[in-house]
Amino acid sequence: MATTILTVDDDVHLQEMLQLFLIAEGFNVNQAFNGEQCLSYLAAEKPDLILLDIQMPDIDGITLCREIRTLYNRPILFLTGNTQQEDMVNSFQAGGDDFITKPYNHIELIARIHSHLRWGKLLVETKETVNKLSFPGLVIDLDHLTVIANEQPVTLAAKELHLLLTLAQNPKRVYHPRQLYDLIWNDIASYSSDLIKVHIHKLRKKIEMNPNKPRYIQTVKGFGYKFEIES
Repeated sequence: MATTILTVDDDVHLQEMLQLFLIAEGFNVNQAFNGEQCLSYLAAEKPDLILLDIQMPDIDGITLCREIRTLYNRPILFLTGNTQQEDMVNSFQAGGDDFITKPYNHIELIARIHSHLRWGKLLVETKETVNKLSFPGLVIDLDHLTVIANEQPVTLAAKELHLLLTLAQNPKRVYHPRQLYDLIWNDIASYSSDLIKVHIHKLRKKIEMNPNKPRYIQTVKGFGYKFEIES
């Protein structure tokens, strides 16, 4: 069965060009030209991946992404002409998985789409077959809340485990430190980036073979952290 991609953009011309390109690459394509159409479609269907613009007339893409995340957990890639760092940070905080600026290189776009689809499929299959997250050198038992790293049991504090689960259950998604603090400490008014850094440091020391060159929990300079393993 062909992979289905939902494209969300108010620019009709760009939508047509993108649709032709994606169909030529073997994808099924559905289109939404505003936020309302997008949410209506997602209420009935679940595409394998969403390509989302930021600037739209009825609702901006970042706000829309937050709404999408209440009913959809597959990859969302922003395609936008915005290049400001604030927009990139906001898109990741809203739940976006990638940020690609227009005009984009078609080869790079397809490579990124396949990369996110691969990890999305792996995560779904992992959750459906056994209640474990298994990666090369790392196993997280979701039933017993235990962790095996490099064939050795690892003892994690509650916040460290919560942090690891948040990142590992969403491979490749970049989390801003403020977003992690809100999700794990649930007290954004007391936000501390240093506290996040300390917990990331402790977690790396416990699960990484070389904490100075982490394999799993990687820093995305200027944005935050993501869980990454080899393709």
